[in-house]
Amino acid sequence: MYQGTSYWVVKEPVGLQYFRFHDEEYFILQMLDGHVSLQQIKDGFEQEFAPQKITFGDLQQFLGMLHRSGLVISNSPGQGGQLRKRGSEKKKKELLGKLANIFAIRFRGIDPEGILRRMNPVLGWVFTVPALIFFVGFGLITLILVGMNFELFRSKLPSFQEFFAAENWLYMGLLMAVVKICHEFGHGLSCKRFGGECHELGFMLLVFTPCLYCNVSDSWMLPNKWKRVWIGAGGMYVELILASFATWLWWFSEPGLLNFTFLATMFICSVSTVVFNANPLLRFDGYYILMDWLEIPNLRQKATETLKRWFQETCLGLELQENPFLPQRNRFMFGMFTVASVIYRWVVVIGIVMFLNQVLEPYGLRVIGRLFAIIGFGGLIAKPIWESIKFIRTPGRMQKVKRSRLAATVAVAGTVIAAFCFVPLPYHIKCAFEVRPADPRSVYAGTPGQIEQVLVKPGDEVREGDTLAILKNSQLTLKLADLESEERIADVRLASLSRLKRYDSSLSGQTTTQKKMLDSVTELRRKAQEEIDQLQIKAPISGVIIPPPDKPDEDPQDGRLPEWSGSPLDTENIGALMTQESLICMIGDPRHIEAVLIVDQGDIQLIQEGDSVELKPDARRLEVLHGKIDQVSRTEMKYSPASLSSQSGGDLDTQVDPETGNMRPINASYQARVPLPEVSEGMRVGYRGTAKISAAPKSLGWRFYRFLNKTFQFDF
Repeated sequence: MYQGTSYWVVKEPVGLQYFRFHDEEYFILQMLDGHVSLQQIKDGFEQEFAPQKITFGDLQQFLGMLHRSGLVISNSPGQGGQLRKRGSEKKKKELLGKLANIFAIRFRGIDPEGILRRMNPVLGWVFTVPALIFFVGFGLITLILVGMNFELFRSKLPSFQEFFAAENWLYMGLLMAVVKICHEFGHGLSCKRFGGECHELGFMLLVFTPCLYCNVSDSWMLPNKWKRVWIGAGGMYVELILASFATWLWWFSEPGLLNFTFLATMFICSVSTVVFNANPLLRFDGYYILMDWLEIPNLRQKATETLKRWFQETCLGLELQENPFLPQRNRFMFGMFTVASVIYRWVVVIGIVMFLNQVLEPYGLRVIGRLFAIIGFGGLIAKPIWESIKFIRTPGRMQKVKRSRLAATVAVAGTVIAAFCFVPLPYHIKCAFEVRPADPRSVYAGTPGQIEQVLVKPGDEVREGDTLAILKNSQLTLKLADLESEERIADVRLASLSRLKRYDSSLSGQTTTQKKMLDSVTELRRKAQEEIDQLQIKAPISGVIIPPPDKPDEDPQDGRLPEWSGSPLDTENIGALMTQESLICMIGDPRHIEAVLIVDQGDIQLIQEGDSVELKPDARRLEVLHGKIDQVSRTEMKYSPASLSSQSGGDLDTQVDPETGNMRPINASYQARVPLPEVSEGMRVGYRGTAKISAAPKSLGWRFYRFLNKTFQFDF
């Protein structure tokens, strides 16, 4: 039953092809016994379906369609050559189809009917209504868990490069293969559960990962469309179950191999479902679900033919005969479906190519990504070009084209292309930012010593002269005690020599020498006292305490004990040894703040001083502040602020520098300063967020070229 009308579905069991016929067509097919004549078929048809009439031409056309489809054979001479030619053309089309879609290549495999028959009694309960309610509810609870704890969820995720590191490729490939095997058995078991058969379980390369595919076309034999929809969704249903359990297990497991396994399972099930399976714009599960729901077989072919006929009639002025097999209503929606499908296929291929380039680039294998890009884009371009060539080469076709319609079409297309390439449109650059005090003063230890006491914490307001921290240096204390003792002894000797000089003038020289020695010792004692006084670190200006960049945790390989890590203001670092150059903190005026933008090197040349900026702090998403770029640094950042790192929930993708251990941006980045008004409501020191820079207007063509050049790094 399709759209309220009954049809006959004929199954060709050898090639596993299925055909849908009206009552009239099925009646003619049944009459073909090898002996009946065209006249007998015509008479029988007109008698059975009076008052309908049929011509010999209609019969010959229908019989030709049956012959081309392999539903009937002819005893006429020369059929062997025709069948061989048809088989060769079919294989050629299959090969071209594989080359046109290298990201999903299929190879026929085995008949899994026996395996599914044995699995059905054990696992068939998964596809019952109570199980469906339970597992869908479980999936919704899992989604609510992630949504309510999204920031924590995001902070637990590894970075892109860590997740897709080379050592994980093989493991993720095997895991993806297992997930997709479960997915395909979900289709097969659901089909078996509802009375269908499955006779093809093949091998498939999905984004170059080996997995299986299951042909459940036998579901078209089922009269209930909701059972067909359920079979189409069976694979995604299994992935929903796997993703839900994997999310909970990942959430409560400790970092390690199992933790990574659960995370990868969750990623594979969710991404593949959203990008591929559930989307009706690709010929995967979502497409077949939509086709059964709308009760329109061969939806894409009919939608494509509808759009093609509209183009030929409207843009070329061709007069075409009405096709009764195409949709007669909602033709605009069918055309838009074709357009959306083409656009989405491009988006998916571009996304896969970008993904491969980003994964392969750190290992010097970007050329492989470019090769796949050429093949993938070639597959998208080759078919339209070939169809256009076939259209032009059709004898007499170009003579029927109306010149005025063609000229108008070319003019409109040229105008659109010119606007695409040359009309500038507003262009914005997005980047991360952090609010800091303007021109903060750095506070260094000045004198080596161990942290004895920390009197402030980040964000505290201090006044000039306030004590921030107290260090201790046992060597300086002993040195001061020794110098004080030497000073007292020298002073006593000088006093004695001064008294004796009254009676012995020859001691005058010794007295002078002793006085110089006392002055020298006093100066040394004074300097030592100054160094000890500097162990009390005081604020050079009034303002707010800003923590320095965290020092990474290092594990020396030469047997030495590890040094302190983190911030000197951390209580865990009481007793840590500070050098003379150790940065204790920074102090800035909270009334004079600025937003420090982190701009990618690919965008730094596009911005300049004076560009307008919109600032959206994460803590106040509904508020927008405006400013202008005051200064653009041309020096690459050596490290990134910890609060902006993606590992801390920020928007900046970072990685650990193997030499210094500090977090630094994955891509070379530069800073830009945006002064903020003295009274900036909604902005505080330490806030982070997203900035949108209004750069010079650029055309869509320029953006597309830049995207290609940035993605594939073409060198001319």
